[in-house]
Amino acid sequence: MGDVPSYHGGLNLDMERSRMGTRLPHLRAAARRALISCALAVPALCAQSPAAGADPGPDTLVGTWHLVRYVDTPEGGAPVQAYGTEPIGLFIFTPGGHVSISIMRNPPDIDVATTDPDPEACIPAWYCAYFGTYTVNYERGAWVTHVLGGNIPAYLGTDQRRAFKIQDDTLTISESYMDGSRRVHAERVLRRDTPGRQL
Repeated sequence: MGDVPSYHGGLNLDMERSRMGTRLPHLRAAARRALISCALAVPALCAQSPAAGADPGPDTLVGTWHLVRYVDTPEGGAPVQAYGTEPIGLFIFTPGGHVSISIMRNPPDIDVATTDPDPEACIPAWYCAYFGTYTVNYERGAWVTHVLGGNIPAYLGTDQRRAFKIQDDTLTISESYMDGSRRVHAERVLRRDTPGRQL
C-alpha cells in the first residue's frame, strides 16, 4: 500500500498535466492497481513478523518519517512529481504495530473537485492518507499495511505491500508497475524524524 508520504515550492500540477497530457490520472490509477495486485500476489509476506514488540533500532521502520521525494518515471519518459518537487508527508510506525500514512501535494490544489467516482482515487486528489496495522519482513525488505481506513476507497480492507530499504536515516520505497505497455518506476524517499532536526 502500498503505495507512501514534503511539498513546499512544488511544481504546478497544471504544468505537469500539460506535459503528461491526460496520462497523469491514468498513471496514478495504474500505480494503485499495481500495488494492490502486488500485495495480493505475494502471499508469502503474510507470514512476516508482526510489528508489535519490534526493537525501535536504527534499521527498523518504527518511528516518524518525513516524505522528501515522490516520483514516478515512465520507461523512456520524464519523471512525474504528482505531489510537487517538495511533497509534504508523514509515515508513522508505532512499536505496537500501528501505521498512519499521509501525503499531500505542495502546494495543494484546493480548487479541484473533492469527489471522484473512481474507487482508486484519493479524495481530494491532492491529499492521500490511510491507516491501519502493519507487519514487516526485514529479510525480504517489505512491509504490509492492513488498511482499516483512509480516503482511498479501493484500499479499504486490503493489504498494501511496500518494498523498502533503510540506510542510515533514509527510507526508500521502490516499486515498478505497468502503465499500459510501458513500465513505470516509482520511488518514495523519506527521512527519519530525530530530535532537534530542522525540517
